[in-house]
Formats: sequence, C-alpha cells, structure tokens
Amino acid sequence: CIMCGFCRNGCPTYGETSLESLNARGRVILAYHLLTGRLEPSKELAERFYQCTTCNNCNALCPAGVKVADIIEAARARLVETGYLPSVHQHLVKSIEEKGNPFGEAVEKRTEIYPKEFKSRDKATTLLYFGCVASYQDMNIIPSALNIMNKAKMDFITLGTKEYCCGYISFLVGDEKEFENCINKNTTLFEQMGIKEIVTTCAGCYRTFKDLYPQHKKLDGIRIYHFVEYLEKLITDHQITFKDGAKKVKVAYHDPCDIGRHMNIYDPPRNVIRAIPSVELVEFTQNRNLAKCCGGGGGLKAYNTDMSLEIAYKRIQQANDVGAEVVVSACPACKSNLQVASARLRKEKKARIKVMDITELVAEALA
Repeated sequence: CIMCGFCRNGCPTYGETSLESLNARGRVILAYHLLTGRLEPSKELAERFYQCTTCNNCNALCPAGVKVADIIEAARARLVETGYLPSVHQHLVKSIEEKGNPFGEAVEKRTEIYPKEFKSRDKATTLLYFGCVASYQDMNIIPSALNIMNKAKMDFITLGTKEYCCGYISFLVGDEKEFENCINKNTTLFEQMGIKEIVTTCAGCYRTFKDLYPQHKKLDGIRIYHFVEYLEKLITDHQITFKDGAKKVKVAYHDPCDIGRHMNIYDPPRNVIRAIPSVELVEFTQNRNLAKCCGGGGGLKAYNTDMSLEIAYKRIQQANDVGAEVVVSACPACKSNLQVASARLRKEKKARIKVMDITELVAEALA
C-alpha cells in the first residue's frame, strides 16, 4: 500500500461513513498491525473488518495492485482464531454445519420452489447447482433456470435435497474449518456422482467452485460455468431462441462483484441481454470493473443491514439516472438487495424499477 487513498473513491462503506478505518487504506493499516502482533484482536477491530463487502473496487482503483480482499479475509481468519467472529456470523456458520445452509432452513425446503412437473434425472455429467440464496430466498431463479435448460434439451441433473452449501460465507467471514468441511462434503459428493461440469446460477458459488476450491486442490477436472456463460453458449449454438419484441424495455445490467471484479466475467451477460429482441441494454455510468457494489456481499448485510441497504439504494438511484426500467443481475444476493432498494424508490414515488435475475429475463423471452 502506497497510502495514496485512491481506494476511497470506490469503497462503498467509506462512501457511507467517511471513516478512514472503513476504507481499504485504513483496513490495510489495521490488518498489518493485527497480523504482525502489534495490535491485539478486539471487538472494536472486528467491527472494522466485518463492515466490508469485499467487493474489490479498491483493487480496481489501486495503482499498487494491492489485493485488499485477500488481506481482509486473512484478518478475519485471525479474528475467528481469537474468538471475535461476530455472533450473527456464528449463527450462519453453525447453521451450515447443522442444516447445510446458512439460513437455518430444513433440508426438505430446498426443493419447494421446484416446479411440480420437474423430475431430475438419475444420472448426468452436468450438474445444475443453485446455491442457498436461490433455493431458500427467491421464487423465480430456479424455475427460470430449469425452464431454460429444458427448452435447450440439455442433459443435466440437480441435487435437490442433497445440495449442500458451497461454503462461501464461511470463507468470507474467516471460518476456515467450516469452509474445509463444505469443500470435503461437496467434492466427495461430486466425485461419487461422476460430475464433469457444474453450472451455477449464483455468483458466490461460481467464485467458490472456480477459484477457491482449486486452491485446496479440489474439483480438478471439473469444468465450472456461471449460468451467464452457459446462456451465451446456448444462444450461440441456437439451442434457445427468443420471441420478437415489439416494444423494447430498457435494461441496465448490474455487475456482481463476485463474477465481475473477482472473476472478470463482463461480456457474456451483456451478449445474452443484447441477443433478446425485446430488450435494449443501457449501462450504469459506473460499470464493469468500476461498477458500484450492491452492498449485499462480504457478510455485510447480516452484520450491518442498514448500511448494506443504503449502498443498494444508491445503486438503484444510479439505474434511475440512466433511464433503466429494469435492473438485471446474475447474483441472487444482488437481486435481493436491489429489490429492497427498488421498493424504497417506489415508496418514495421517485421511480418504478423492476429488479430481475438474468435467468428470469431470458426465460420470459424464450420463444
């Protein structure tokens, strides 16, 4: 860190508080002293590190290329070791251990949103993995994704009630032990089933399988796709087609941090949106690697819900500024946070903006 302070311009939590300790530069200084033993772990220190979305905007702006998210995660791991994991995150991690999801929901509820007519195959080499947020907190992503895959006549399998959390939230909050547990459970299951490729609708699950599991020498030989990549391929191969649209709807694509800045997926979702005749793609002023965070990542929403939703509100206002009628993302957590922000915008009678996942947008437009 060269102490230039450029990271201030992108940091969503600094934007809300103007506190140096809630900005990348401040957190890097604190992490240095924590990890070198010059600063003792404490509840007050934990407050600084857990009020971070790990959105990586700071890294996009950093002339020195400092990997701030990695530093935050290392500091959080040290705080967990010394007993300073916030209680709200303790509950999430304990729930994963006991229920296989961070929300304390029953395993049987994972398939409640599946269409009644859907029957998963007994065996296939392609796994459609939904993740916990889409399974328990969303009504439309799973039916939309299943509809698309069936229309394309793809040979795939879902895990249903066997699906287990990928462990991303455990990783984010610094609980390495529970993350290892998730890795071992999932990789053992995938190997037993003979899975050769995984397609996930969740940006966090994608990053976890594609980037984090291989660091533990797991998932070797299994191809990982985010659904936007798969959709682009289905469209290119003419396996799905769209209805003609008389009136075009203005759609702004919100780049999720996990597949955007962390995984560099920018063009596939835009190519998918442009392929839909009834849609006109409009861009946020700040997009791609400079896209503003929705506030829903890094465990912030659980730790400081009010700040998380304020960040989302600013993002939805930016969509209104560019004339968007619909905001589309490729992350269930982004969709959830932006929906709350959109409802507030509508309540304040400033605008009516619909928030959708890209799976919904595509499913509605299918011929």
